[in-house]
Amino acid sequence: MDFEGKFDHLKTIILGQNAQGKTNILEAINILATAQSDRAEKDSDLVFWNKEHALIFSTIKAKDSDLEIALQINPGGRRKLKINDVSKKSPQADLLGNFFAVMFSCDDLYLIKGSPSTRRNWLDSVIFQLDSKYHKTMQDYQKTITQKNALLKSARETGLSQKALKEQLEIWNEQIINSGSEIINIRLNFIQEIKPIAKNFQDNISRHTENLDLIYKSTVPNKSEALEPRLREIFKKVLNESFEEELARGQSVIGPHRDDLIFLINEKEARSFASQGQQRSIVLAIKLAELKIIENRKNEIPVLLLDDVFAELDESRQDFLLHNLPENIQTFLTTTHISNIQKEFLKGAQILEIKNGQVVGADQCVSPKENAECKV
Repeated sequence: MDFEGKFDHLKTIILGQNAQGKTNILEAINILATAQSDRAEKDSDLVFWNKEHALIFSTIKAKDSDLEIALQINPGGRRKLKINDVSKKSPQADLLGNFFAVMFSCDDLYLIKGSPSTRRNWLDSVIFQLDSKYHKTMQDYQKTITQKNALLKSARETGLSQKALKEQLEIWNEQIINSGSEIINIRLNFIQEIKPIAKNFQDNISRHTENLDLIYKSTVPNKSEALEPRLREIFKKVLNESFEEELARGQSVIGPHRDDLIFLINEKEARSFASQGQQRSIVLAIKLAELKIIENRKNEIPVLLLDDVFAELDESRQDFLLHNLPENIQTFLTTTHISNIQKEFLKGAQILEIKNGQVVGADQCVSPKENAECKV
């Protein structure tokens, strides 16, 4: 889609039917903050069919200075990034830390009931914004896992002796232990940081009837949620013990790429025992905690991106969200119908109507009384 707009309101509502391009705007903003898409696995999925590349160009009024960020996404090659007209050598890493955002979409309900990879991806995307070095560590780790998997697959095909295979695996395993231990440590520290904040929000949403807990479930056993002093030693032991399984499966089965995050409500796993309403409350609490951590760590209020979530939140949860947002937070919200949104939120909002990837109308709601008839 081609879109050019000026977002100078604290609240921007993007209105339109499904598949018109509303989410594309939010996704572009989120990529500037996290360097990755929540929906697309490959960069080629971000480029419109039959186009050479996608371009995100933005002027951001940051706390200390204004930034111009130009990101070119190429379907078959390396990204290109310029910040204030200066080309950057590492587009992924250099994009991080300039701008902060929290994305909350209806798909985030799968944070509770989805696959472990969904929870790992969320965990990593938040930490990427907080710690740019973590992104490099993760890249190094993923490259090593890919190389190890290639070795395991080729060993099955070529009949490489176990002795020779173990000698080669030892090289990759040492690198996996180094970067993997650091990843686990950073994840554990983040969970310890977000847990009490999310727990407090959950207490208030449920009126102190539901106790939220977060447990990091690792393939490298540790005795507590603090980093085990002998983690590297344990990591090596578990990798050696998994040799036969990894050889049979042709892939690595031990490490943070296989770990999970467990949500508990009143000491029961939310994925199995929580109602849909409780799961919505947990995700809401987690997202509000995510906002709070970024604000605390970076001393800057992130942009909030709400992708059609009001259709999934009942009035009480909408009200809780609105009354627990930081003051002066810039918020973007997509919706198919204005009626899904509380009148209080509409006050002073810029409203854009999107159709076939183009803005076909714009308006501004001024007062609660006028909100009910607000049209584009």
